[in-house]
Amino acid sequence: MNPDPFENFLARLQGVRRIGRDKATAFCPLHENPPDGHKPSLSVARGDGGRVLLKCLGGCATANVAKAAGLEMSDLFADTTPPKGRTARPWLVTTYPYRDENGTVLFEVCRYVPKDFRQRRPDGNGGWIWNLDGVRRVLYRLPELLAADPAAWCFIVEGEKDADALGTLGLVTTTCSGGAGKWGRITDDSALHGRRVCILPDRDDPGRKHALDVARALHGKAADVRIMELPDVGGVKAKDVSDWLDAQDAREPQDLASTLAALADAAPPWTPTTDCKPPADERRTGGPVLTCLADVKPEAVAWLWAGRIPLGKVTLVFGDPGLGKSFLTLDIAARVSNNLPWPDRPDDRAQPGGVILLSAEDDPADTIRPRLEAAGADTGRVVILRGVKTASGAGMEHFNLSRNLLDLEDALHQTADVRLVVIDPISAYLGGADSHKNADIRALLAPLADLAARHRVAVLCVSHMNKGMGGRALYRATGSLAFIAAARAGWLVIPDTDDPKRRLFLPAKMNLAEEPTGLAYSLESVDLEGIGPVGRVAWESGPIRMTADDALAAAAADPEDRGARNLAADWLTEVLAAGPMKAAEVKQAAKDAGIAWRTVKRAQTAAGAKPRRRGFGPGAAWYWELSQGPDVSTSAIECQADRANPIDSTENA
Repeated sequence: MNPDPFENFLARLQGVRRIGRDKATAFCPLHENPPDGHKPSLSVARGDGGRVLLKCLGGCATANVAKAAGLEMSDLFADTTPPKGRTARPWLVTTYPYRDENGTVLFEVCRYVPKDFRQRRPDGNGGWIWNLDGVRRVLYRLPELLAADPAAWCFIVEGEKDADALGTLGLVTTTCSGGAGKWGRITDDSALHGRRVCILPDRDDPGRKHALDVARALHGKAADVRIMELPDVGGVKAKDVSDWLDAQDAREPQDLASTLAALADAAPPWTPTTDCKPPADERRTGGPVLTCLADVKPEAVAWLWAGRIPLGKVTLVFGDPGLGKSFLTLDIAARVSNNLPWPDRPDDRAQPGGVILLSAEDDPADTIRPRLEAAGADTGRVVILRGVKTASGAGMEHFNLSRNLLDLEDALHQTADVRLVVIDPISAYLGGADSHKNADIRALLAPLADLAARHRVAVLCVSHMNKGMGGRALYRATGSLAFIAAARAGWLVIPDTDDPKRRLFLPAKMNLAEEPTGLAYSLESVDLEGIGPVGRVAWESGPIRMTADDALAAAAADPEDRGARNLAADWLTEVLAAGPMKAAEVKQAAKDAGIAWRTVKRAQTAAGAKPRRRGFGPGAAWYWELSQGPDVSTSAIECQADRANPIDSTENA
């Protein structure tokens, strides 16, 4: 195989617009990710010998553009033999067009080597858009299916390669895009109504589950539905249709087609009560749990916090460190646990329920429980999932979503009336997944979302904000876009530029209702008997009509100055939390910390610090101290717990 570097490079870009066969424009992956409605600035052309010619109008170097697209410079040339010690890059090897009744291409599935798949749709100008937003999902080989003998068996397989393989035998065949588990995305399966359908599952658990999904979807619509697992060939189990055909040596296509038709005739008709378990030697414990949508009663979206946090869904809260995101989630947990009113709805109390906390860094004794009590929680309804027992039962390992989701489900069963699960921060529970890879994150969050739906609980995940200073709030959650994509609601926490002590809680995404207004809060402290000052959230009752995008734009107006001042305020609060310090000592400490003295002085108000003169005459000295005690900022509230338990709590501030 000699792949085309030009086509391979274009397949990795967004906003591709072709200009003839050998030229195109696209968004530069280095400085236009994601694009924001402007014209693309990357020019791509096919040069001599098939090499790729690049020019970025933004001035990005060719090597850097290639790297941002996941390639090396050598990948831009037609000689694709990988140098020693380097593996080959993915190459586009074939496309599978999905056509409507008239033969018009609606979208394509692209297959790569090493094995990978992407989907794209025509942009109307000879180029492609790499998503299927708004596209009608049709059956594969739909025109051939509609033209086929309605009395012939129609074989439904898993994957376009298998469907094309059966098509070369003259058989009627189809599949759906996306592979196992995606049959429900088909917009219209009426081409199969009244037909005889035989489903050929891949020989693995996902393949068998997919076959059952298809059978249930077509039961009562198709004239006959059967599931047929292909027989062994020479004692070898074929994993899929292509495997089975490859093992048939040199048998004639007509002979193979007749064999498959005869096997379909001999297979038992499928009904919802049919025992469709795999053979005994491959049977595993448990089995699929299926629900027919005809048996599901439609219902309105249910809410934990009306219009803000839905039940049965994932919600993401994100913002910079030091803004009290963990105080906020514990405030929400307290309201759920103790039937307390919501800040914007004083007459609407939270329905009481259990809460499960996954907190990666805060100590339960000196941080989490005091904060919950300060917020008015019923701590008898709140549990912490601290970890998971090792296989031997003698120890405990850190919980992660890639291995331990069933343990979280067990925790839901063991805790009464759970309505809220808090994961703070989500980045601490990813296991070995790369937080910047969409595929890795989707693989973790999709099962989490399914768990939330099945148990009708709200899953509230906490995350940081990435370092970019511009762009929409939707794209500012740290890591892969899959985080915000998986969430049905997203909330940005950001300081008020006019009052650094005031935090804004603003909607960044709301898929389930009209976008709500924002809210504002600050942090205050209360004295708990035997503990001392403990922080909690103090909400404002009025709405905030500023959008998350507007708040980010305001914060970015003078980012260097404002960011330095806020950091200096947090530093100053922590330095003075233990008591007054001589001004000269504060100045020296600032110098040691690399903070300019003028920045420290401008941060006085935000930190709640004041210089005071002590004594009289020659022995007098100037001291700096906190004017309201250690409750004037997040850092001050947390510093006591941090001294007793020296854990970096920046993530949870």
